[in-house]
Amino acid sequence: MNKIIKLFSVFIFITQLCFTSNIKIISESGKIVDLTKPHTRIISLYGAHTDVLVSIGAKENLIGVEKSSSDLGIEVFSFKDSVEKFISAKPDLILVRPMIRDRFSGLIRSLNNANITVVTIKPKKFEEIDNYWMTLGKLSGHENESVQYIKDFYIDLAELKNKADSIPIEKRKTVFFEARHKNNQTTSLEGIPSYILKVLNIENIAYDAVPTKKGSSVANFPKELLLSRGEKIDIYISQYGAMNRSTIDIIKKAAGYNAIRAVRENKIYIIDEYDVSRPTGGLLEGIKKIGHIVYPKYF
Repeated sequence: MNKIIKLFSVFIFITQLCFTSNIKIISESGKIVDLTKPHTRIISLYGAHTDVLVSIGAKENLIGVEKSSSDLGIEVFSFKDSVEKFISAKPDLILVRPMIRDRFSGLIRSLNNANITVVTIKPKKFEEIDNYWMTLGKLSGHENESVQYIKDFYIDLAELKNKADSIPIEKRKTVFFEARHKNNQTTSLEGIPSYILKVLNIENIAYDAVPTKKGSSVANFPKELLLSRGEKIDIYISQYGAMNRSTIDIIKKAAGYNAIRAVRENKIYIIDEYDVSRPTGGLLEGIKKIGHIVYPKYF
């Protein structure tokens, strides 16, 4: 246990050294973002950005958040709002994620034309998550808090990993993780849910799933291939969220799914995508929840 924590501590120290040097963040206009002073009028259009900023003590830096964070008492903004609304708020930074940049390029272009700094950020895989947290710390002037946030996360993660490692090999399970039922998609091997399965020593039946595109967090996994491996699947987990409204009943009634042992044995579980996909410290709860689903005697 202590050895694991020491390894993570060394990792954190190296990360801190990397980020206290000459980090460069490029805005959507192609300019290097000024990091000589903190951004104090930030509009965050992604819940994960907001969650992390609040957790590292940067709530006061926020003047706008997305709808899912409306309970913070901060003005709500949407990528569907007019550019005039953003301009009138006088932000010194707008944080988005790749999906918003790609789908609402017109808004991004208008914001750039208005000389508003827009930064697109989101880790593509778990190994980038600490860089993501440090970047948010740099942008908000809460770098030291980000370092502590990362350190606390990895210490807690080490404890969960230690618990998973104590599970006898003969008791370990095989899981299929559904990302999008309609499109027959699962987590990519570089996706955060896939990493969670590894932490918990859970075998991923979709070990050869092909990402929908380079760097994607979801992967194609043809139905025929899923059904052909059905007898090996101990537990079926479905991620529920905006892109997947699957239910236990939908899964049970899907054509051919009776070939999946977990479906026949009613070992189907739904988990909120916030718990397993959002790159925040809340992933620890997601790990605990999946751990409890798969190994209830240990978690």
